[in-house]
Amino acid sequence: MVRNIDMGLLRAFTAVVETGSVTEAAGTLSLTQAAVSQQIKRLEELIGKPMFVRTQRRLVLSPDGERLLPYAQKLIALNDETWRAMAAPAFDGEVRLGVPYDLVARFLPKVLRLFDKRFPNVRVSLMTSTSRLLLEALSRGELDLTLTTEAARPARAESLLVDQLVWVGADGGDAYLRDPLPVSLGADTCAFRPYALAALAKWHRQWRPVSESNSLEPMIATLEADLAVAPMLSCAAPKRLAILSDAAGLPRLPTCHVNLYLPRNTQNDMATELAAVLREEFASVGRESRTPPKRSAAVAATP
Repeated sequence: MVRNIDMGLLRAFTAVVETGSVTEAAGTLSLTQAAVSQQIKRLEELIGKPMFVRTQRRLVLSPDGERLLPYAQKLIALNDETWRAMAAPAFDGEVRLGVPYDLVARFLPKVLRLFDKRFPNVRVSLMTSTSRLLLEALSRGELDLTLTTEAARPARAESLLVDQLVWVGADGGDAYLRDPLPVSLGADTCAFRPYALAALAKWHRQWRPVSESNSLEPMIATLEADLAVAPMLSCAAPKRLAILSDAAGLPRLPTCHVNLYLPRNTQNDMATELAAVLREEFASVGRESRTPPKRSAAVAATP
């Protein structure tokens, strides 16, 4: 016999698991404690097995509750995705997105897959450049929305993520020990260039340029070859490279914003939907970044 599971029961179940108590789960669900307790009871009656082992201080998942949890999470995620897809208009056409070079590989694949799944008839035209040139293209009407990397959040921008600018080099390399310091900074319009140069000047550290290109590939090549170090957002640093620790003796860099811009006056509905997907992705990255990265390079102290 086919049985149907009420999504409300599963939401109550996962909320209790995530918060560790019925009282806190009730707060997150905007329900009373009695209502959440009743939903858990109904779920246990439906399944025919206890979901929790009740102790004096907290609720602990039973073996059957542990078995149900991953299925409950998948069902809730699928339910929510289905509602978003069906509630969204059936757009077609094109949306033009600008993205700085260093954010493309880290963020765009997931964003583009998710957007294509929701709006299969909408083509995303991608422009990659530096933040300054992308903003100029947006002002000329050549883009429908753009991301930027900047030291601050201007009034007309929406900050999606605040991240630390860090020095990156070859894993196990020693380029950071050389004098003058070999640095890959990108071209004159690179957003991180002035911050890195100001930090080096304040630190009285001599440096020499290695790669000055608007393309990310030449910079990555010099880093992998241990010919230079470069400033990057910690969230965008390729995993095959190393984030240099403070022991490397390099000046500390500022935090930077990943900002979202939409046109001032006219907005494309498809651009609004793509902006929503970008917000989702960067919100998830922000949650992940609260845990300190484990792959930061352990480098030898400067002699």
